[in-house]
Amino acid sequence: MDLIPGEQILYQGRPSSRSSIAFFLKWGGLALLPGVLFTVIDRAGAGTLLPLWQWWLITLILMLLVVIRDGIRRLSVHYTVTTERIHIRRGLLSRNEQSTDIDRVQNVSTDQSVVERALNVGNVDFDTAGTDVGDASFRFAGVGDPRDIVSRVQHFKIDRERRRAGELPPQA
Repeated sequence: MDLIPGEQILYQGRPSSRSSIAFFLKWGGLALLPGVLFTVIDRAGAGTLLPLWQWWLITLILMLLVVIRDGIRRLSVHYTVTTERIHIRRGLLSRNEQSTDIDRVQNVSTDQSVVERALNVGNVDFDTAGTDVGDASFRFAGVGDPRDIVSRVQHFKIDRERRRAGELPPQA
């Protein structure tokens, strides 16, 4: 994203690696299932379709796919908040970009599960004045320290409004 003259970055980042823990617990657990399940079946004396080492090879490949999928998920998203706009870029090969003027932001909120609070990650939702529901909502998913992002945006918007109202001197 190219900045326009005078525009400053308030936040720039990607989904946090800490946001992957829940993803790994869910999908990593499922990826472990073939190896664990067929080890139990083998120890019970029942036959399996493949030798046990092949079940563990399948499990290893599935675990590798989980790690690759998470890496692609995090690398393919880039979030930016500037003094002029909010911008989300998605995709590695194909590209989807979503941008809006920061003055259109009406509400900024966060949501975090218990695990996400413990890891200090979560989602930041920017609700904007828009007619299309898809265009009116901007979500930064899995970002680190979501409260800091909200605080930066709110402080900037409050300062901007006070400057416009003449309550604060103009920025240099």
